[in-house]
Amino acid sequence: MPFTIPMVGANPSRRTTAREFKLGTSQLDDSNQTWVYVQASEAVATGTCTVSGAFALTDAAGSYTADVAFVSGEYGWVRKTTSPL
Repeated sequence: MPFTIPMVGANPSRRTTAREFKLGTSQLDDSNQTWVYVQASEAVATGTCTVSGAFALTDAAGSYTADVAFVSGEYGWVRKTTSPL
């Protein structure tokens, strides 16, 4: 899936242990999908997941999708699977 957004360094497959962007940062990709920068509060498998109001990611089914798995504590991008905005 393409992930072309105006923010330099944003990559949906990248997981880090150090924060690279402000939690909750959102960006639209070139296919009008909304991506949100989060931190995993537990291990999260690929597939649907939940993002809290504090942008903590959990493995519970929700309205976001992790295209790449997270280890607890990692930072990265998840895709909003409901509305693009």
